[in-house]
Amino acid sequence: MTRMIRLLGEPAILDAEGRSQPVRGYQAWALLARVMLARAPLDRRRLAEELFPETADPLGALRWCLASLRKALDTSQCLRGDPIERDFPDGITIDIRRVDEADFDVEQAGPLLGGVEPRCSPEFSTWLLVERERIAGVIDARIRRDAIAAIAVGDHGRAVRLAELGARRDPYNESAHVLLVKSLACAGRYEAALRHVEATEAVFADELGVKPSAALRSAARRTVSSPPAGISAVTFVQSLMQSGLAALSAGATDAGIDCLRRAAYDAEKAGDTYLLASATFELGTALVHSVRGYDDEGSVLLRQSTELSRQSGYEGLAASAFRELGYVEAMAGRRPSAAGYLATASEFTRDPDRLAGIHAVIGFNLVDWGRTDEGLAHYALSLDHARSAKNRHREAWSLGLGAWGLLGAGRLDEADRWLAECMKVVEAQRWLAFRPWPVAVLGETRLRQGRDPEALRPLLEEAYALSCQLGDPCWEAAIARVLALTYAATSDLALAAEWLAEARRRCTRDKDAYAALQVEILASQVEIFTAQEDGTLAQTTARDWVSLAAKTHMDHHVARAAAFIAAG
Repeated sequence: MTRMIRLLGEPAILDAEGRSQPVRGYQAWALLARVMLARAPLDRRRLAEELFPETADPLGALRWCLASLRKALDTSQCLRGDPIERDFPDGITIDIRRVDEADFDVEQAGPLLGGVEPRCSPEFSTWLLVERERIAGVIDARIRRDAIAAIAVGDHGRAVRLAELGARRDPYNESAHVLLVKSLACAGRYEAALRHVEATEAVFADELGVKPSAALRSAARRTVSSPPAGISAVTFVQSLMQSGLAALSAGATDAGIDCLRRAAYDAEKAGDTYLLASATFELGTALVHSVRGYDDEGSVLLRQSTELSRQSGYEGLAASAFRELGYVEAMAGRRPSAAGYLATASEFTRDPDRLAGIHAVIGFNLVDWGRTDEGLAHYALSLDHARSAKNRHREAWSLGLGAWGLLGAGRLDEADRWLAECMKVVEAQRWLAFRPWPVAVLGETRLRQGRDPEALRPLLEEAYALSCQLGDPCWEAAIARVLALTYAATSDLALAAEWLAEARRRCTRDKDAYAALQVEILASQVEIFTAQEDGTLAQTTARDWVSLAAKTHMDHHVARAAAFIAAG
């Protein structure tokens, strides 16, 4: 017996010849999806209440649907008991369980249950909204990952096809269009790339009222740089990289990126594999960390660096590039993809400095995933490695971000200690560009400890001014959110709402936003709107909250947001 359950797209149960088996009613598909995606077996009464709220005999309707599904699956052994156990026999494959498998055809994957909209309870409708967003995020991340990998190995036809699919699935996501333009440019289709840039700019201006960032047009470059006349020596490439990195350290971002682009171009011409892997790594890393809106081009370059490094045995460089890819995915909330990249990074190195960076990003990803204890354990490993390698910047980063995890876990005294250490390192290293983050976390920690909100504001306002000077939207948004919380604590709800609106605007100013921070801002907005007794705005914002939390795998927030929506 061979059957395939398709839940991604128009639902169906197909036999070995691909023939669809009859299943009557939307409720049966809703039931199958609900049981398949549940983390633990569900009892019959709960399912009956969710799926058949208007039926005279909901338990009888549930039994009928289960029998219909067993018949279509040609087995009597599954979907039985109370709670209902799946117990699918060998020979039954389910598309939703195969998304991460190498031979899964992501190009054929549609939304969960396709266009099926069963008439069920509000609780089920909220569940379906959340799961559709979560699974859409998983599929989008798989499309992106496969497209970047295809560019890296020179399979440009597949890269263009996948990038086109990504742009169709999410037409107002600039990252998807950047990846498509980059795929077309890498395939040598420069005119098509420019046409897509112009068309996308027109659509964004008409529909959204804003033009895409400069990253979109930059992705259409014929090469990563124009060549300097007559110079291609390995030593010159190395000097360009050193100059570029020095310029970035000094805050001269444009000059630094230009140097690194020229270094990558000349490294390719020199035919030195290690040099090219190094140059693409440095340029990709710089685009990810130094230029807002360029994470997509940076990811393509980093993925190219991993291929060059692995093929040539440069394992340390491969580890660093996979770490940076993991960071990009974690920032965007594509957590399973981030975990995959970071696991690969860990396989390539035993160097304490590199391990410090890898464990820090693993902790970053896990904490925002809601797996706080695991994440904090990785932050602790990162600190051990950073101190062993005497890398003070990595130490400060893990202390500051780790304190965010401790705050989420309610371990306020520990968070205070980590933040105090972090601030000492930041001051000793004169790392002003990072300082606003620990100040923001410290402000929230002290607020929860019952400190005077007004006394906290001067330090926060100073950090906010610094963030604005740095032009860092994440830091600006983090500080603005905590300032809002101080006003909420003194019942200045109107000012709190204004600061949260500003935090949300700044966090989403560039497309490479920190997803977990966006979710926290939305959660705070719902609390303030509720306190202001604006139920309509609170419910509208809660739907944005649950949608983004589901798409970015922040299950602890999904549960809170879904409960709020259901209670409303």
